[in-house]
Amino acid sequence: MDAEAKCREWNVFETDGLCSVCGQKAVFSPIKPGFSLRETRCSSCRASRRTRDLARVVAQLAAGEPARRLPEALPAMMGWRVFEAQAAGPLHDRLRCLPGYVCSEYVPELAQPGSCDQSGLRCEDLERLSFPDASFDLVVTQDVFEHVADPWRAFAEVWRVLAPGGRHVFTVPLNEGHPTTARVRFSASGRVDVLPPVHHGDPVHQGGSLVVTDFGDDLPQLLTGRGQPTIVASHVAFYKPSEMPGIIDGDLHALYEAAWKAGEKGGFLRYNSVVFLTQKPV
Repeated sequence: MDAEAKCREWNVFETDGLCSVCGQKAVFSPIKPGFSLRETRCSSCRASRRTRDLARVVAQLAAGEPARRLPEALPAMMGWRVFEAQAAGPLHDRLRCLPGYVCSEYVPELAQPGSCDQSGLRCEDLERLSFPDASFDLVVTQDVFEHVADPWRAFAEVWRVLAPGGRHVFTVPLNEGHPTTARVRFSASGRVDVLPPVHHGDPVHQGGSLVVTDFGDDLPQLLTGRGQPTIVASHVAFYKPSEMPGIIDGDLHALYEAAWKAGEKGGFLRYNSVVFLTQKPV
């Protein structure tokens, strides 16, 4: 095994064999052969690699730099007000014990943000959150902003509901080596495809979720320039930029469509595991 392969193996499989979400000894493997290494799952709680990296960042924010796993940090988070824009999954299962935890999904059928369906599921639209200003100490989002019609308005809404000193810890698929690029624009007259349509996998919608924005290396600078100081809190590299698809257009889009029809889209859409941190000044 060459040095690069050894580095990748070390990055994919946690050196201590413990999951940073559930804290259990586990095996970490892709969902299926050829799937992006960013989605390697914990055999115990099924958390993906990007979720485990995000959990590690949250644990260190709560309990200090030595903290590696969320369970050991939860006691320090008992007084936190936390909003997660997801109402299911391994991270949700851990955070829901917090007294100040609120979760939601985007449910288009529920027109009013903040309303709940018959099961009690709360609906929130990231572009117009129903919460008052300074409501939360932590907001967590995973791979959602690339699907939002106006992501910059959504980032501004998250900033609004953060309390002074609050943090937004989030992931988006990062197109390394490329600037942030709009694939779709929405106006009063409807949807305009700037680039050919691309969809990411979605456990709810069979056809997948439309990618509106391809975020690039400039994302922290773009948000910081908008008055929302943002850094890369964690970057685990499995692939070189040349091994990732980048901005899918032209001939590359034809390859993407072929991979999608062959059931190999997950292996085509390779991304490294990158966690971003936006912090509101005290």
